[in-house]
Amino acid sequence: MTREEKWQKYCEWRERLNAFGTALIITRLDNDSAPVLGRTYRTEMRTILAGEYERLKRDDSIYEILLSLKEEALTEERDAGREEAAEILLRLAQMEKDRAVPAEKALEYAAILDESVRAWLAGKAEGKAADYKAYAPYLDALIGSYKEITALKAGAINQKKSLQITGTQETAITDGALTRESLYDYMLDEHQPGWNRDRYDRFFAGMKNRIVPLLQEIKEAEPVPEEFLHRGFPAEQQRIFMRCVTEYMRFTDDWGRLSESEHPLTTPVCRGDVRISTKYRENNPVQAVFSTVHEIGHAYYTHHLDERFEGKMIGYAISAGMNESQSRLTENHLARSRAFWEALFPEMKAVFPEQLRGITAEQLWRAANAVKPSTIRTEADEVTYPLHIMIRYELEKEMMDGSLRAADLEEAWNAKYQEYMGVCPANAAEGILQDMHWSYAYFGYFPTYALGSAAAAQIFSKMSAQIDVPACLRENRVDTIEDWLGEHVHRTGALYSMEETIARACGEPFSEEYYFRYLEEKYREIYGLAQ
Repeated sequence: MTREEKWQKYCEWRERLNAFGTALIITRLDNDSAPVLGRTYRTEMRTILAGEYERLKRDDSIYEILLSLKEEALTEERDAGREEAAEILLRLAQMEKDRAVPAEKALEYAAILDESVRAWLAGKAEGKAADYKAYAPYLDALIGSYKEITALKAGAINQKKSLQITGTQETAITDGALTRESLYDYMLDEHQPGWNRDRYDRFFAGMKNRIVPLLQEIKEAEPVPEEFLHRGFPAEQQRIFMRCVTEYMRFTDDWGRLSESEHPLTTPVCRGDVRISTKYRENNPVQAVFSTVHEIGHAYYTHHLDERFEGKMIGYAISAGMNESQSRLTENHLARSRAFWEALFPEMKAVFPEQLRGITAEQLWRAANAVKPSTIRTEADEVTYPLHIMIRYELEKEMMDGSLRAADLEEAWNAKYQEYMGVCPANAAEGILQDMHWSYAYFGYFPTYALGSAAAAQIFSKMSAQIDVPACLRENRVDTIEDWLGEHVHRTGALYSMEETIARACGEPFSEEYYFRYLEEKYREIYGLAQ
């Protein structure tokens, strides 16, 4: 078989794999709103699809083809060759992990995951009566199964997460037997290649040194008035205003859909079909705006991908940290900016004339950025947000090394909130059950929110030096911002690492200093503190 014939066979296999994957995504999206009585049969049919999908991912002949193409791909220097090499190496690394997990074990894990999600949704839906103790056994089972799956994947590639992006950069996990600590390092590396406990520990230590003192200064300052945001903003009216927000952000019906869910999220089907969801809180309307714009940032990343990458391994975000950098950029640097609220204030006041009577755009901007420790991560201000992430990161390390059992997690969670934030959740719904990540097995993901926030600040700084972002926001020219991000960040997908992408976009290596300086300058202005 010639090289061209091998490549053609691989491309045909990839299309078949994508067809099954797309069907599974769409049927999962449909499941939440589909008739309840059809759930059993739908689940049976999805199980058949999932089984075929898992078997296809482990195809021996395709694996052999990729191995035969690997050496030649690594020596390719042309730009087109780089893309092809990245595709081969990324796919090969993924297949090695997939093949390490028997299809039966993968389906068993999927069933445990599905039970965890259903139990979490049921428990969260109970609101103030939510019972974590009823959910804990499901989380315990999920953690055990996830560790087993992860150990198989890590072992399959000789304790290495290899060949990310171009094949020239590999991140060693351990050269010996897997330990509890190195297993968690692998989980972290899966979401953000090159980042492990040591690196995150240093990152969060630096964050504590800069953000905790800033928070203390703010606590001692005159509070920012924000009581008017709690006057009661009916969800139905918020939906009307949200239409203004999505149109303003160029999230249009021809390529995206906005729905509602217990936890806001983004599900890309393809470049031209990205589904996002939000959640409306009648006691604070700006939170739904922040959640929606956050998810739109994720959606931009998929939508602006170079069309020739569609359906390929390089047609995805580089990493969770890079993906979160775009959602945090749109949420924090756009939706929390003065110019954003100046542009949308007339529409918001038209929808909520009574609630915003006597309120100016400047007052709304300041209120939307008020710093106030709370128990809910997705409602957190920018200054306390990293503390929410540190709490989850510290708990997760203990969960994964076995020193903290799922049954004891709620008590540990509440204790850390009291220690870091001076607040304690009133119930499980606003405490341990608030996030979907652990129930969906997103272990090792939380730290990427903080990392993404730091990367966002650096990228935004460079973008602001090249285009007048406030003017774009005030003049309803968000497409100019979109175009810059598309060209400098989104278009290349996973062709370059996060470090390479930041260096290419910003002209310098990644530095968290931009993030710390951004928070200090912005919130010292809002609270009238000395710069």
